[in-house]
Amino acid sequence: MSSLESIEYSLVLSKRKTIAIIVKPDQTVEVRAPRRVSKKEIESFLQLKQSWVLAKLREFSLRPNTHEPKFQEGESHYFLGESHRIVDTSDIGISIDFDQAIIPLRSVRGATMDQIEKKFDRWYRKEALALFTERHDYWREQMAHLSLPDSYVAVRKMKRRWGSCTSKGKITFSTALAKYPLTCIDAVVVHELCHLLEFSHNKRFYQFMSHVYPDWKACDKQLQTLSWQY
Repeated sequence: MSSLESIEYSLVLSKRKTIAIIVKPDQTVEVRAPRRVSKKEIESFLQLKQSWVLAKLREFSLRPNTHEPKFQEGESHYFLGESHRIVDTSDIGISIDFDQAIIPLRSVRGATMDQIEKKFDRWYRKEALALFTERHDYWREQMAHLSLPDSYVAVRKMKRRWGSCTSKGKITFSTALAKYPLTCIDAVVVHELCHLLEFSHNKRFYQFMSHVYPDWKACDKQLQTLSWQY
């Protein structure tokens, strides 16, 4: 571990051609540099980028702690941007409205956290698939004038992406996306539908995005911010 005034950083040397600075959410700084570069050159580059590094470190320091969900009766989880409690419904069935702010699961009492998590995942997958299918169909109608190729929806757990789109029209959404407000979900749905017209993130793609969903940038930022809470 090295340091430059108030910045501590780890150094990774490789065959790369340029110096890069990575500021991570855990507030660690990593410098990646070519093997031939001297320590003086690295620290000169860090000095040049010091204001940016300190700003990023401050930004990450102000973020709320990452939400660590617990899978037991009474614990809260998010769905469509609202906090809901896990409730055992063995005695009363599962026809409970979300206005009552609960996630109804059978046989929760006495179950282990792993067992409840499996029940929760099955419930969540079912609800997410229905939700994303409905939004997919809605936005296809709104984009009918663009003559989109055929597409269909699938869901699965995804750690690094909210969604993906294949050339054959399969649009896969992360089940975790269902936690977020509908405006955020719609931004991702439109994003993947726009990939049916343009697979690259180029000027043409973002023209489609801005045409169909003008607020997509604000929704992307909100999704990023809430990901630390949800």
